Amino acid sequence: MRFKEKVVIVTGAKSGIGLATASRFAAEGARVACVDIKDSRQEVGDIKQKGGKALFIRADVRNFLEVKRMVVETIDAFGGLDILINNAGVELTKKVTETSEAEWDRLMNVNLKGVFLCSKFAIPHMLRRGGGAIINVASELGLVGGSEIAAYCASKGGVVQLTKAMAIDHASDNIRVNCVCPGPVATPLLESIIEHSSDSDAERRRISESVPMGRIGQPEEIARVILFLASDEGSYMTGSIVVVDGGWTAR
Repeated sequence: MRFKEKVVIVTGAKSGIGLATASRFAAEGARVACVDIKDSRQEVGDIKQKGGKALFIRADVRNFLEVKRMVVETIDAFGGLDILINNAGVELTKKVTETSEAEWDRLMNVNLKGVFLCSKFAIPHMLRRGGGAIINVASELGLVGGSEIAAYCASKGGVVQLTKAMAIDHASDNIRVNCVCPGPVATPLLESIIEHSSDSDAERRRISESVPMGRIGQPEEIARVILFLASDEGSYMTGSIVVVDGGWTAR
């Protein structure tokens, strides 16, 4: 197994891309800390039932002390830290003029500050292990603009640039930092947007038709790319921004 005995933290691990990623790492032999602000004991139980090694840690990635505790609990349980997957994120479908300051701050704190804090506390422990890998989950909307989603675009663009900066800072430390930019993926986040539209069937059809491949992606398809970036197969990749969007940004 590619990740036998490697220690991995996955944030936003209760559902969607985070859960698919945590499950795949566990299936590949890793010991996985599944971090979420929501109770994920059932999901962790499912991973264990399949023979995986996993631990649920409740933490808010916006909170300095909770992130620090998250890393300490992971190391206490598994003995170290090798891989960090910064996946926790929220979305907001509003123009700048419609976005409140509180909404802007919440989005930036989860999507961008969360990546900063988790990386800040994870990197020193990776240094003690002689290296590691960080994969940040951004979005295709961190590379191109979108209508009525300004704060989200800004936050994910920040993740893309933070990835590049950290990659340069820590290349000599044998810590690789890469970024995945998914397109539309069947996650609870996207489902919520679809269900809150005036015509959910039409909205689902519109999103699918906007993708050159003609469909919405699956969380497992993103998880496979994340595993590649974290593995030895991606050993010469750092600072890379990998788009996984069915051709959405190729238009």
